Amino acid sequence: MRLDLPAPRAGRGIGLTPLIDVVFILLLFFLLASHFHQWRAFQLDTAPVSRTDGETPADEPPALLLRIHGDGALDINGEAVAPGRLAEVIAGYRERRPAVAVVVAPAADVPLQALVGVMDAVVAAGIDTLRLQ
Repeated sequence: MRLDLPAPRAGRGIGLTPLIDVVFILLLFFLLASHFHQWRAFQLDTAPVSRTDGETPADEPPALLLRIHGDGALDINGEAVAPGRLAEVIAGYRERRPAVAVVVAPAADVPLQALVGVMDAVVAAGIDTLRLQ
């Protein structure tokens, strides 16, 4: 007795080329859409409204005025500071007065990235109180 089975059909197999294309497109999309920055946050206080009677509260720590000029120049309380030495200079002030606060006053034409870079250097110097004027 002999069984006549139908011959297997030569069917088309599943092509892997479209699957690999889709995987590479997804990989490319996720690489371009993601970023690898490590986000950091720092505490930022707005400067208090100036008092008209000229008095300052006794519990308020002494503050340094850090001005950022439009050309990228920096000065602390009127003394010019090189941008590369900012953290070092502020750390020196902090050693003399540990509770020192820094008030950052940028000029109107200072780019936001430059402002954030200066504020990041101030926080890296160990300043706890940072105000934006």
